[in-house]
Amino acid sequence: MRIELTMSKLKSYLILLILLLSNAVYSFEDSIVVIVNDQVILKSQLDEKILQVDTDGLNRIQLLKLKNDILDQLIEESLLQQASSRLGIRVSDIDLQNQIKLIAKNQGLTVLQLKDAIEKENISYVQYLNNLRRNIKIQELFRTQFTNRAFVSEEEIISYLKNNDVPQAETNMSIREYSISDEPGNLNLSQAKILLESIKKDGLDESRKKYPDYNIQETTLSDISMNKLPDIYQSNLQLLDKRKFSGVFKTGKGYTMLEVLDSTVLVEEYKVSHILMATNPMEGPSKIKDKFYEIKTNVKNGGSFSEYAQEYSLDKASAIKGGSLGWITKNLVVDKFRQVMINTDVGKVSEPFNTKYGWHILYLEDKRIKNVTSQIKRNQAIAILKERKVAVQKREWLAKLKDQAYIEYVK
Repeated sequence: MRIELTMSKLKSYLILLILLLSNAVYSFEDSIVVIVNDQVILKSQLDEKILQVDTDGLNRIQLLKLKNDILDQLIEESLLQQASSRLGIRVSDIDLQNQIKLIAKNQGLTVLQLKDAIEKENISYVQYLNNLRRNIKIQELFRTQFTNRAFVSEEEIISYLKNNDVPQAETNMSIREYSISDEPGNLNLSQAKILLESIKKDGLDESRKKYPDYNIQETTLSDISMNKLPDIYQSNLQLLDKRKFSGVFKTGKGYTMLEVLDSTVLVEEYKVSHILMATNPMEGPSKIKDKFYEIKTNVKNGGSFSEYAQEYSLDKASAIKGGSLGWITKNLVVDKFRQVMINTDVGKVSEPFNTKYGWHILYLEDKRIKNVTSQIKRNQAIAILKERKVAVQKREWLAKLKDQAYIEYVK
């Protein structure tokens, strides 16, 4: 037994000696308080953390508890840094500078102004960057190991939305209401559509001149929350045409059409199809462009874009659907595709263009405006459910990490 104890002490002394030699750059006045695997936590690190806390009014027992809590936090941080290194997680200087720029921008400062502000707080800017790099590594560790892997089922989402009050998203909008009174009850929906559709084409004044026998009223509602509008208005504001007009619907007063002037919850969607081809290194892009121009001309003359996509497109997932990508938003595609999609007229085929995937042409079938209020609430529910699952997984994983680690408190 004595031999085993002696060997154990000898092992600890050897680890201490190696760590002390490898950390000779530290001040001779500094000391090691905890060994965590092949890393150390220094007294200066512990003291620095304690100084960040207001300890006025704390008694000796409370101060001891605070010290132990901070020490546990430093041990966890060390274990997480070691885990991120083992998993090959790196933060490049470019990533670090981009994060610094983002922090400065969010505070309304330049990078130099942020540096000055940090140093005015008596914090070394180099140390600030080192701490930031460590924090980014830990965030990336959590993202790759937990957040990205957390699965939330459709049943869980539906149940959460049903049983919990999800905070309302900012849904303020300004709308213009066009109404036709139908008190005698002589106007039907088809007639009302013709009258109100003319407003989109010719404007309100011209429509009144064109249909003088009908009382077309215009009302503007400014900066109103969507959830305070009547249910029938809310339902008709879910999908709008490309000019932000709703369909025509019947109310107690007659027939109504809405025009959205401004909104925080509307996004533009594009119904788009594409054909993808890859270049032959021996021929270059000219042959593909010629083929695309041939397809574009044929479609203009009545040919089927869908059939050409099925025959030629290398994007097999969309090719079996005639090249259709369905209704998509501009943030779902790469920059060049986005630019071409936004600038292509409805019903037209684009010019050939190149992305990292190859050469494309696209056909823009339609545009519309979609209200994403319900999607925002759904995303909030998913985020909350994921956060709960991730928190449990992180606690369990960290406890396991501690159990498997070599941790020694140095007296």
